[in-house]
Amino acid sequence: MKNKTLLALTTLTLIGTAAALSVSHERGTLELNAPVKRVVALEYSFVDTLVALGVKPVAASLGLQAGDRGTPPYLRPRVAGVTVSGSRAQPSFEVMAAARPDLILADAFVHKDIYPQLARIAPTAAFQSRRGSLDDLNAQTLLIGQMIGREAAARHLLADQRSLIAKAKAFTKKGAPAFVAIAMRPDSLTVHTDQSFVGSFLEALGRKDLLAVKGDQTQYDLSLEGLVALNPQSMVLFTAPDEEALLRSWKANPLWQKLGAVQRGRVYEFDRDNWTRGRGPLALKLMVAQAIDSRFLQDAAPPKEYSGQ
Repeated sequence: MKNKTLLALTTLTLIGTAAALSVSHERGTLELNAPVKRVVALEYSFVDTLVALGVKPVAASLGLQAGDRGTPPYLRPRVAGVTVSGSRAQPSFEVMAAARPDLILADAFVHKDIYPQLARIAPTAAFQSRRGSLDDLNAQTLLIGQMIGREAAARHLLADQRSLIAKAKAFTKKGAPAFVAIAMRPDSLTVHTDQSFVGSFLEALGRKDLLAVKGDQTQYDLSLEGLVALNPQSMVLFTAPDEEALLRSWKANPLWQKLGAVQRGRVYEFDRDNWTRGRGPLALKLMVAQAIDSRFLQDAAPPKEYSGQ
């Protein structure tokens, strides 16, 4: 969420002859005497950011877990040879300790209960990844760059990203109806609000997310009846190749056919791996391309490969 970016502050001071980096994060402050060399990453967004900055983690949560397909395909060639430290939900303390990290990057939401154990292995920075906004993730890119001694590269990444978003925004139709962004489950729909990563990203491109944060939830579950009550005129669906049967079952429901977005032909399918799992600088480039190619920004009927009808 945007207010969380206020935590993303660093100061560089001199202590004797050693440079000390003070990093504020969700669970406190880290004091680093020098840039770290060995990093363990417990979320795909941290892996994405590290490799975008030219650094491979010494270990990462790339393992399979229930309901997960493992590492997003776009990241797989970039993490060849990286030690797998369990899954995102269940990282292995033994593997992490054996990797002798200087730093662990953890998700403030997913890993909140195991943070003390992580901090005993190595200095641990906890950031809002799973529930973070675009602003949160960008702040983390800069912080990670500072911690690994690649601040200049991080600033260059963010400058390129701002330029890319500005160019993409030129495609956006003014006054296009607000959208709802959805990930499908067998018995419910997970909606992404304007403070989720994907919601805030699409708003940065000039489209308006229909849903605001619910309590402190940037994503939450909604029934099909609840979606019908909202009656969005534009919908984004995050899908994966192994979810075709699930998508067909939702489309077969008569209530689905009543949705304004369906009747207008403004339902867009985006790659779940790129949009809701990667959440880093490399994924963002793929997201920009899909937002343009799908004609979502133009509020035009999508080509066949992006059609969620």
